Amino acid sequence: MMNIELAQLMSELEQSNEKTNESSISIKINKVTHEDQSLEAIAERIAFGFCEDYQHKQSGWGTYFGPMMVWMGDDGKAYESPSIFSVTEEIMEYWISRSKTTPNPILKARYCGLIWDLSKATVDKNPDYTIAVEYVNALLDITNKSLYKHPNEAIKKITRAYKVATGLNNHNLINSCIESAINLEDRIAEDNKAGLWGFCFDLFVLNKSKYLSEVQQKKLVSNLETRLLRVSKLQSPWICEAVGIRLATYYRSKQQNAEVIRIINIVGKNFESSCNGLAPIQASSWLQHIHDIYISFNMKDDAERVTKKITEVGPGVVDSMQMFSHSVEIPKEQLDSYLDSMTKGGLENTLIRIGAQFIPKKDQVEQQVLELAENYPLTNLFTKTLQDHKGRPLATIGSVEEDLEGRIIHQLSSNLNTNAFFLRHSLKKALDVYNIKVQDLTDFVFKSPIFEETKKDIINAGLQAYLNQDYISAIHILVPQTEAAIRSLVELAGGATLRRNRQGGLQLRTFDDLLRDEKVEECFGIDLTFYFRILLTEQRGWNVRNNICHGISPSNAFSYSVADRIMHVILCLAQVSVTDT
Repeated sequence: MMNIELAQLMSELEQSNEKTNESSISIKINKVTHEDQSLEAIAERIAFGFCEDYQHKQSGWGTYFGPMMVWMGDDGKAYESPSIFSVTEEIMEYWISRSKTTPNPILKARYCGLIWDLSKATVDKNPDYTIAVEYVNALLDITNKSLYKHPNEAIKKITRAYKVATGLNNHNLINSCIESAINLEDRIAEDNKAGLWGFCFDLFVLNKSKYLSEVQQKKLVSNLETRLLRVSKLQSPWICEAVGIRLATYYRSKQQNAEVIRIINIVGKNFESSCNGLAPIQASSWLQHIHDIYISFNMKDDAERVTKKITEVGPGVVDSMQMFSHSVEIPKEQLDSYLDSMTKGGLENTLIRIGAQFIPKKDQVEQQVLELAENYPLTNLFTKTLQDHKGRPLATIGSVEEDLEGRIIHQLSSNLNTNAFFLRHSLKKALDVYNIKVQDLTDFVFKSPIFEETKKDIINAGLQAYLNQDYISAIHILVPQTEAAIRSLVELAGGATLRRNRQGGLQLRTFDDLLRDEKVEECFGIDLTFYFRILLTEQRGWNVRNNICHGISPSNAFSYSVADRIMHVILCLAQVSVTDT
């Protein structure tokens, strides 16, 4: 039996017609039942504690409702509240009873919704068909009588009502939902609030509902056309896009290409004109966005025109960037001790040790990325755009959830900059301790069979340039030889280094393609192969090989840190023996 306070609260809620939501009801229930462990109190707390339209599939139960909170305990286990395991047969029966007696649409919708959604998952029973009908009707009442507290809550409820009704294949309920949704959008839509309109178009037109009448479809299309006309005059490109992409997608499905071009031109011009007067970095970002839209709708000429604009604002992007630095003090005795340990045991052991020491561990970088995301969640939610020295966008890196590999690549690239100090001093110490000559390095490199004797003079020249601190020459000479060595490795391992071209002949596989070859990974392992790619051929990484060989890099890119890295790659490659391959 309910405690007096809970009974009084439920009575008040049942007789009320005020605008409210389940969250507000949950707060009130928790307040009067926080120490009450009766069946009624637990059932009501759980009922209004669930989250509607649960989006986090990994921590959900494959149901419409999900836990309000999920957290990781000190024991490493995941906990949730409310838990689906707290729903017993007695609680389910209680909800069924309440659904039949309450006159309040909000309460009825919640009880019926839980019964319909969770019965099979919790008590292994299929709910009665009539529960779903009552559920849809209650959601319709909430929508039509404007009992919702916020408009977006009504959108969620009428969307749910429509989907349940179509699952039942109940034509009368489906038509009622469509009519209710269209009327709702007419009541709440505001041009500057993109979330309050377009949902009917998405749900019924773009999803090609067979229950939508021709008159209703024309109304929804006409509403968006008139809205596009209004917002295109307001210099609101993002709102203009929200309207235009829907219309363009619709016209494309009808193969009305002229209409598609008309709509996207309106959106594109809105974005392009809005870029006037913006800061270069913002203008570049907006232009990249509309470029992607033009490409997605196959408007290549417009995309090419915008590409020229992106190039034009590039220098301004570079000028507007700020440099941030961070310094760390390392006691001299600690550095000396580290360098002594790196260079003991003879020249060959030293070169082998330096090669092994500075190979980044991919799993450690991944863990670093995940820890940063946990400690600084906001900075890891947003997309990053990588720019070249002229301000041109090279690549984008998504959030940790969407683009974990991109985040790992970006973090590893940053780490290479950080530990460049230690690589520099290790190499310098080795040069000083052993008074290294070019012949010493050449002899060490050519112990490996993957360096061809015919390239010996070339590599010798590159190594001499490195020792002479002529980094421009060293990098230009040695980078192509790293590619030649990898190609030689694949050939020695019995792999293919040629592929068919479009002219019917054969051509060499690209460097990046070779680095992805399973024979390369078998030889070097995941960590070293991944490192080679990030350093040499990955657009989101250092991409040294491509930038050098395509003449992209400016003169200041030929720094000692890049030269040291190429030298490190040479030392790693030099350790391949016949038995390894």
